[in-house]
Amino acid sequence: MKKDFAYAVELPYWQAPNDDLLLKSQGDSLTAFFKIWISPSKYSKFTGIFDFSCVWAVRYERNKELSYYSKRDDDDFVSCYWIVPESSWIEKLKKERCSFFPEWKEYDVGEYSHYIIQSNSFYIEIIA
Repeated sequence: MKKDFAYAVELPYWQAPNDDLLLKSQGDSLTAFFKIWISPSKYSKFTGIFDFSCVWAVRYERNKELSYYSKRDDDDFVSCYWIVPESSWIEKLKKERCSFFPEWKEYDVGEYSHYIIQSNSFYIEIIA
């Protein structure tokens, strides 16, 4: 796998592409709520939810040149999120944590993953 390359995971519903996400953070949990379309511009009465637990870090950044994360798989999905299996961000966080707390792996046995979710103008990266 390529370093810092994002692989798409199709969502089972259509995330409204022109809307923002509503983020709720509590403790080490992060939940993102979003509107769902049932057809172009026709909203569903349901709300989509991304729910992350054991969150270590979050980055919230306005899109740059592309409307999606640039190092990613091309896909034909109506809606998706991405996973970055070989994340340099996770490596950096682990090194930083080791410098302050060398025994941290004895107490935190969690396996962390790098996720990317998309809103209208931002992408949100989550290590959880």
